[in-house]
Amino acid sequence: MPVLSEDSGLHETLALLTSQLRPDSNHKEEMGFLKDVFSEKSLSYLMKIHEKLRHYERQSPTPVLHSAAGLVEDVIEELQTAPVNNEEKELLQLLSTPHLRAMLVVHDTVAQKNFDPVLPPLPDNFDDDFDEESVKIVRLVKNKEPLGATIRRDEHTGAVIVARIMRGGAADRSGLVHVGDELREVNGIAVLHKRPEEISQILAQSQGSITLKIIPAVKEEDRLKDSKVFMRALFCYNPKEDRAIPCQEAGLPFKRRHILEVVSQDDPTWWQAKRVGDTNLRAGLIPSKQFQERRLTYRRTIGIQQNPKIVKKPL
Repeated sequence: MPVLSEDSGLHETLALLTSQLRPDSNHKEEMGFLKDVFSEKSLSYLMKIHEKLRHYERQSPTPVLHSAAGLVEDVIEELQTAPVNNEEKELLQLLSTPHLRAMLVVHDTVAQKNFDPVLPPLPDNFDDDFDEESVKIVRLVKNKEPLGATIRRDEHTGAVIVARIMRGGAADRSGLVHVGDELREVNGIAVLHKRPEEISQILAQSQGSITLKIIPAVKEEDRLKDSKVFMRALFCYNPKEDRAIPCQEAGLPFKRRHILEVVSQDDPTWWQAKRVGDTNLRAGLIPSKQFQERRLTYRRTIGIQQNPKIVKKPL
């Protein structure tokens, strides 16, 4: 059997595997399928492109120019202001094509390393009533996805407290927001005297960079490990029809027989779960088993009281 050297590429390995496939009466269909896959030209081309990119990456190349698009604009302007021959005319048409110009913009973005989100500068000073060491300024990059946190108002102090962090959400991925933190401002807007519904609306409408002014909890709770508990749903659930859920947008809808992965049972009433096979990595709220059983028992009791059975006594 041929031996591959250390310098052998992926496409060479693929060619070797193809040549080593032998007919097998017991696995004729499987062997034929593998041979067809390995012999596909597009797969070989992809392997070669992969090797070229890896080789190019190992060289750690530096860009010759950081503004190739700007240079092209100067060349186009120069060509347009003077008589041109056929070759210069062809060059002008080539440089004016949208695909080439888009490629040059991407080149400049990578060359300038301008692909990270730009966050606004931190405020110069804090409010006078805050202890500087106890205030935490958190900046998150949020697109159309929810922030991934629910809030509640403390009945005794009136403070707005982070009630839960949804697994896989923007707040969870940042690692900067924790259950029990007190929320004071959202994008410079004080939230102390606002209703939780108003605060949730401000958070939902915020796009791009979102700035939170937080008083950290006295003792931040340890983040629970994934429980890896899988359950099959025995009923259909729509959070938009559930008046008891603390935040309908954070709910996870599911149907009967869906497989759910419960990632947090910290709250005895509302668990956090994901649908197995779902491309959305964020967890959502579902009623806990105990809470759902209590609701069903209550509904059955109400139904019996509203429709009492008539029992005939023997004469």
